[in-house]
Order: sequence, then structure tokens, then C-alpha cells
Amino acid sequence: MRIFYRFTLLPGFLWASLASAQISDGGQPPSFLPENTAVFAAAGEPLQISLQSLDLKKIHAEDAAQSEQGRFAAPLAGISISPKTDGQWVDLPNGDRVWRCAVQSSKALGLILLFDQFRIPAGGQFFAYSADKNRVYGAFTERSCTPSGKFMIGVLPGESAMLEYFEPAAVKGQAQIRLNRVDYVYDPAGTMSKDSPDDFGQSLGCNVNVNCTLGQNWQTEKKGAARILMVFSNGAGWCSGTLIANTSGSGDPYFLTAHHCQLIGQTPDFDLWRFDFDYEAPTCANPGVEPAPKSVLGCQRISYRAETDFMLLKTSPVPANYGVYFNGWNRTTATNALVPNSVFIHHPSGDIKKISKDNEAATIHPQTINWGGIFGVSPINTHWKVIPDEGIYQPGSSGCPLFDPNKRIVGQLHGGNADPNNGCLVINTFFGRFDISWDQGGTSGARLKEWLDPGNTAAMTQNGYAQPATVSIGGQIQTHWGTAMPNVLVKLSGGATTTTRTDASGNYTFSGLAAGQTYTVTPERDTNDVNGVTTFDLSIVNKHVLGLEPLDSPWKIVASDANGSNGVSTIDIVEGRKVVLGLNPAFPSVASWRFFPASTTFPNPSDPYSGSGLTEFLQFSNLQQNVTNAGFKGVKIGDVNNNAQPGG
Repeated sequence: MRIFYRFTLLPGFLWASLASAQISDGGQPPSFLPENTAVFAAAGEPLQISLQSLDLKKIHAEDAAQSEQGRFAAPLAGISISPKTDGQWVDLPNGDRVWRCAVQSSKALGLILLFDQFRIPAGGQFFAYSADKNRVYGAFTERSCTPSGKFMIGVLPGESAMLEYFEPAAVKGQAQIRLNRVDYVYDPAGTMSKDSPDDFGQSLGCNVNVNCTLGQNWQTEKKGAARILMVFSNGAGWCSGTLIANTSGSGDPYFLTAHHCQLIGQTPDFDLWRFDFDYEAPTCANPGVEPAPKSVLGCQRISYRAETDFMLLKTSPVPANYGVYFNGWNRTTATNALVPNSVFIHHPSGDIKKISKDNEAATIHPQTINWGGIFGVSPINTHWKVIPDEGIYQPGSSGCPLFDPNKRIVGQLHGGNADPNNGCLVINTFFGRFDISWDQGGTSGARLKEWLDPGNTAAMTQNGYAQPATVSIGGQIQTHWGTAMPNVLVKLSGGATTTTRTDASGNYTFSGLAAGQTYTVTPERDTNDVNGVTTFDLSIVNKHVLGLEPLDSPWKIVASDANGSNGVSTIDIVEGRKVVLGLNPAFPSVASWRFFPASTTFPNPSDPYSGSGLTEFLQFSNLQQNVTNAGFKGVKIGDVNNNAQPGG
């Protein structure tokens, strides 16, 4: 049987519309504050940067040629905006300053701001807001920055957006900010304005808000469901999904959604996918203003498979104060009696959270399903079919979880079809079967079991659980002579794998880590080997080797070891001379800096390598509480008189 899918909102596109925690500290941009009124009035408004408008005729032609795909926004060409080259700086009386920049693209319904550089130093605050100042995002701070250095803000309604960065005098010039892309929203599915008396956003009024009577018994499970703002090379789109539990009960942020969500645009940039939790009306009534979601920015693609249309992602760490929920699952071999009634929770058209229910039994669809184009054909018996009695689904709902009566996931939304004359009358809704996704992919990259059952327990069901307790690891990195080291790469491995960089004061933090795991912290820097190394250093090392003037510190002895031999000899002098003279760009066997735990001691200071058990990492086993003193001391190889620049 060949099925052609049509939907009243997006003809030919049926399943989904388009579409490190993104921590926001709140507050107001400096230009909003009464005490700064005079300063900004004197400075005047910054000149507005007019961006190229979108060629809508071309965009609609592209969309028509790829009718199975979908997007609500497309990128504008030629964007490169930075505080170093654009906008206006306003000096505040206390020596701090504020950068402002206005961007505009004619007739846009909204703008999405994407950055390929976004490093905010300690004390810095970044905001973005709409021209009418009704929509404000921020403050984004050093805590908001991601390991990739990328960032995304949006959607800002209207054709104009203001960027504002507050810079304390102490960190002047240290921010790395570059807006390299702006996506122009041309489809109303990308806007969230209340323009209809029967709904908040763009979904149909026959949807049911999750906090209505239908959702009363699903207040826990809803905390795992989220919408996804997805970024592709050719635009942006919406999907839905949920955090999902694993048999170890850990807080690994695995997130289940639909495989086809990654296909609705070209070349997904998972570093910029944003997950919005708690994006819902506080009551059954539609709100007058947009709710503020709790967002997480960035993810990894873990596994996926087309046959059952599942995709498992791992999001950036979810902050403990988000209070999310990891939904349970049921992989019992499916029969029609397994799901006598069902519920799904979703974000149609990227709107606030909705809930739908089918009071009848879900059935296994015994025929193939032809989704068209690149989306292929689903084999027989791979999908549940439900027809909701309350609520519906729409583009943007794709990937949302289907729950059995025990509130366990049995599938995720693939698509379906509705009456072409009445979008509120759903004819079919198909969900890829969880039990088939579990172990029929052939490899770990095409199935779920290795990720959701890491201990290989062979469990058939898993109950959901609240967000597990989390811990953090942080500390300061200094040179061994006590100067703070900014911009050091710090790697975390073990119970979680991620990276961060030290701030202007040499501090770093890994937060939102699952308690009870083992973690290893390792700093790294291998740049500018000649930093701090001169012929004077070589002379000092030579005197040490000859026994004329022994080095007075074990740290200096380690710094002299240019070939990593755990000793000091004339070979180290030769290697240092090659770097000083430019004959070698780097030391051959060691990084330019070595880092040791700040608690390191030397039983024999004249021979730091003997009996000291030197390590260049910190490990925390079965971590149950926050660590704030995970500090390190940096040693610049070749520099024995302590004049290396700590930031270089």
C-alpha cells in the first residue's frame, strides 16, 4: 500500500515542521537601566546594519523542489559582525563599557542569530533583544559559553534585533564575539506572537495545552519532553522529543526523537541544536506572553535508523535546577494488547507544549508506508498506528514520545495525515516502534540497547526517574609562581566527556555532572613554545647541569626538561636552543606547558621525579559532592626564570 501524505498547513510535508545548557542569568541590558539613561542618550543610537534581505521567490522555489523537507527560516549571505569592527562602544563613568549593534533585514518575521565565536570573560554580559524591547534574551555570561565556541540566539520577532555586550574594565578586549550568520524567518511557523484568539502561537486551536485536564496525570512525564530548534546549513526548523531513562539510573542526557528530523534541512549542525524544556502555558488557558523555556544548547548524535525512524541524541549537560524527568520505556515485543490506550506530548509548529490521547488500542500497521523522496519507505509492522480522540499533532510534533498506560515510551512520532479540509481531523498517526529500535539495527550506531542498557541487564522495561543528583568540579589554574592562567583548555573524561576553558582569572567549572561517577580532569596547552624562553634561560640550565648553580626550585627543574626524559641534561639545552633560534617550532616530545595538581609536593626537591608519583591530571572516584579546589599549577617548558606570559 502506498500512502501519500498531505497536511493542511504545509502541503506535501506531513511529519514535522521545521525546526551546554544555554544558561541565561536574566537581568536587563545596561541601556535599559535608569542610571545609564543620560550616558546612552548622549551616545545616541548605533547605526543600524542593514542585512541583505531574503530572496523569497528563490526560497519558495527551493522549498517546492524539496517538498518533503521543510524549514521556517533561511540564512542571509555575507554576515560577519564583531565588536572589534562594527557597532558602537559606549563608555560608562566607572570605566566599564557597553557595545551595541543593531541589525535589520527588511520584512523578516523574525531573526535567528548564530555565532561562530562566542567567548565571554568573567563579568561580561551579552544580551539580544527585539526592536520594541518586548523580547529580551540574556544575560549570557561565561557560564553560557559552549566548548565548540558556537552560540545561537533566537527567535527574535520582527525585522530588527539589537545586540548589547557589557564589558567590565578589568577584562577589556578579552571577549571573542562574532556573529557570522543570521537566519531570516519567512514562515509564520517560526514566530511565536499571539495573533489568534484560540491559540498562543501558530498551532491549531484543537491542540490541548499540557496543563489542561487531559494532562493532569502527566505532570511528571511532561518534564522530560522538549521542543528542538534545529539548525541546518540552509535554515532552521522544529521537532519534538524527550529525555529518556537508562537502566543505570544515571543522568546521561540521552534524548529520543525522530530520525527524519535531521533530514528536514541540509547538513545539521548539532552544536547549535537547542532543546527547550518547560515551554508551556502555566495553566490550561493560553498565555498572553511567551513562556520562558529552560534551554540546553548543543548535542551529539548517538544512533539512528530509518526503518523505525528513531534518533538518539545526547544533549549538553542539563543543569540540576531545571528539574527535568527521564521518561521510562517498554521494549516488550509489541502486540495490539500492549497499548490499550496511548498519550503523546509534543510541540506542534514549535508552539507551547501540548498533549494528545487515543482512547482506543494502538495497532501495528501491517503495510509499508511511503513517505516520499529522501524519507523513503517504512517496512511493514514497524510502526504503531493511533488516531487521537483528544488533541491532534502537526508539523513540529515529530519525534515526540508515545506512552503506554504505564507511562512508558513505546515509540516516537514519524508522521501521518489529516483531512485536507480540516486539519483538526486526524486520519492516521504513525509512531516508530521502540521494541524494534532496541536491537534490530545491527550496530550500536543504529539501535538503542547499548546506550539505554549500558550494564547489559536485558531489562524489558525501565521506569522513568527524576533528574539525578548532580555535582560540579571546578578550580583555578595558575603558573607555578602564582599568576592566573586564562584560556587553558581543560578536558573532562570518565562519567562525562566535555571540555571548557579557564576564564580571565584562571577559573574553570564543569557543572551538571551525574553524582556517583568517576571523573578525570586534564588541562592542556601546546602553543607558542618560545614563550618565556631566552638564551638567559639556557645559561641558567647550563649552570645547573655543570653543578655550578643548581636550580632552587623543583618546578624550575621540571621546566628545564625540554625532551621529557624526567631529568635535565645538555640535550635539554640543545632542544631549547633550537626553539630560541627558530630551528624547531616546538619541543619535540613535550607540550609547551605541563600542568600538575596544585597539591603536588616533592619529597626530594632536588630530584622532583623521584618517588613523587607525579601526575598531570586529577581523578575523582564515585563523586558525591561538589569539588571547588581542583586546581593546577602550570609549568612553561624552557622557562626557568618565570617570565612566560600566562595567557600565551
